[in-house]
Amino acid sequence: MKIYKNLYWTILAYFFILAIKGYGQPLPYDQRIVDSLSQKLPLIKEDTTKVKTLIWLSQMYLSKGNGNLVLKYANKADSISKKINYNIGRIEALGQMAFYHAMTGDWPQSIMEVNEAIPLTKGENTRWSIYLLNLKFINYGAKNDFKVARMWALRALNHPTFQTIDEIDRWPTYMQLGLSYEWENRLDSAQYYADILKEFLKKYHDANLKGDTYGLLGNIARKKKNYDEALYYYRLDEQNTMGIAWVYDEQNKADSAIYYAQKTLNSAQERNDPRGILEGSQILVRQYAKIDPVQSNKYLQLYTATKDTLFNADKMKQLEEIRLNEQQQRYEYIGQEKAFRSRMIQYALLGLVVLFFISALFFYRNNEVKKAANTELEKAYSELNATYETLKATQTQLIESEKLASLGELTAGIAHEIQNPLNFVNNFSELSVALVKDLKEELKRPEKDEAYIGELFDDLSQNQEKINHHGKRASSIVKGMLEHSRASTGVKELTDINKLADEYLRLSYHGLRAKDKNFNADYELIIDENLPKIEVIPQDMGRVFLNLINNAFYAVNEKSKQNTEGGYKPTVSVSTQHIDNQIIIKIKDNGTGMSERVRAKVFQPFFTTKPTGQGTGLGLSISYDIVTKGHGGTFDIKTKEGEFTEFIIQLPYL
Repeated sequence: MKIYKNLYWTILAYFFILAIKGYGQPLPYDQRIVDSLSQKLPLIKEDTTKVKTLIWLSQMYLSKGNGNLVLKYANKADSISKKINYNIGRIEALGQMAFYHAMTGDWPQSIMEVNEAIPLTKGENTRWSIYLLNLKFINYGAKNDFKVARMWALRALNHPTFQTIDEIDRWPTYMQLGLSYEWENRLDSAQYYADILKEFLKKYHDANLKGDTYGLLGNIARKKKNYDEALYYYRLDEQNTMGIAWVYDEQNKADSAIYYAQKTLNSAQERNDPRGILEGSQILVRQYAKIDPVQSNKYLQLYTATKDTLFNADKMKQLEEIRLNEQQQRYEYIGQEKAFRSRMIQYALLGLVVLFFISALFFYRNNEVKKAANTELEKAYSELNATYETLKATQTQLIESEKLASLGELTAGIAHEIQNPLNFVNNFSELSVALVKDLKEELKRPEKDEAYIGELFDDLSQNQEKINHHGKRASSIVKGMLEHSRASTGVKELTDINKLADEYLRLSYHGLRAKDKNFNADYELIIDENLPKIEVIPQDMGRVFLNLINNAFYAVNEKSKQNTEGGYKPTVSVSTQHIDNQIIIKIKDNGTGMSERVRAKVFQPFFTTKPTGQGTGLGLSISYDIVTKGHGGTFDIKTKEGEFTEFIIQLPYL
């Protein structure tokens, strides 16, 4: 009996601590308390006490950065809350999971967990709506969608229950509004909410309130260039090494900026905090660029990989799909409500047929309700269409981004190609200067050698012809780059496919060599000399060639890395052929090949076998559309896993 009594008072003391903390926030990790609760947890029966204990443990492990245990205890709390019909426990557990997923960049999962909790805030639980609205802010703020984030904070501020909740529970909303204005450099508005929070500090001693308030005040001072004041506030918040790093970075104090940015990065990696990793590595990239390019490049790779993981195309697409599903569910709900009301109208008319006057009154009332429901239905349908158009626009932007990315792939290759004619221009220009000097000296002599003067003029003329020839070659390369970079007009032109294939084969190879000095492969162009010119859109067909040839070189390079013992000769070939009324282009490599599963999906948008950050999965999809829809051709693949891949394009020639 004594054991259970001690257990009761221990848990009660812990709950008192929990009550004064912000829901969803991490609690300072205390190994002694964690060990004690973990040992006693099996002794607690499955009731509200056990739910709160599990949530408390989850919050402690959140500050430790142990994601597995954060989710384990929160999921267990949610499971028990379902079993005992404890809605507040479910809201807290789902909120804890949503907070963790928002902080680690899994925004789609976080939004779904908040959406699952929202229906539980009905009736006596309405006050929990403020908590969930604050979580929505955290979610959108974490992914830099500042205007939408502030919208959720303003909804919390204007919610009917905001003034009825405990005063200590209001500070997160004021904090979020202050941060949203500080992010957009609206510093007067940010200062207004910071002053409100300073008043809270006089009344309440809460670690999260203290840290967040001093962080906001430090940010405002730093953006006003009041660096001494900013450092004062950042140091009051003992955990805010990032703020101190920002100050020293802006003051170009390299040693201090690197020291505090490294502390921020180490802490963020320990807690699995991608936002902290991005901010710390960004300053390290900038500072090391001046003193140690190798270190700078290392942190740039970390920054790029983290950013690609945090903001990749799949995650953005998931978010748009969630928004679309939310609108669809609302549309279906209103439709069901409309159908239900219509049935009620019919039953009312049948039941009140004898009482004409009463029936008329009910009919009028229900007719008005029906009109309101139709208005709501039309509004929801309009919002659904708008969301769908937004999704289409997002996909279009991704496709345009892929097209622009192909221009970047060309840059290194073009630099190599244009250097050759420029070397000739420079060399022959120097020779021409020397010839002119000789010519001037010969003309000054009393006894001029007419034959020698003639030879000098001939050499000078030949040099000018060569300068002109190679200058035009450089101009042609630049013109090709400009044609590739500008948006396609959709106008077809008579084009030499052999020349186009040759140009992009060389540009692709040299571009990859410029990016990776260890890359090497053989390539060959096998052309049909009698190939006629055909009408195509040059910019679009160039993108097709570039995508396919880049993929081929990528495949042979990957296979080279796997065959470390030697004996493998990576080769890419491009061939053209004219058969009947078809122009056939084949791009073949002896690389990794494809499985049947990959081959079946390879033309689907966003599908890629490359590692995260190395491909959007749009290249082959765009190429397929250009060939089949834009030029009326066909696109086929022959492949064998581990041996080869061959892309076959057929274009009609009339």
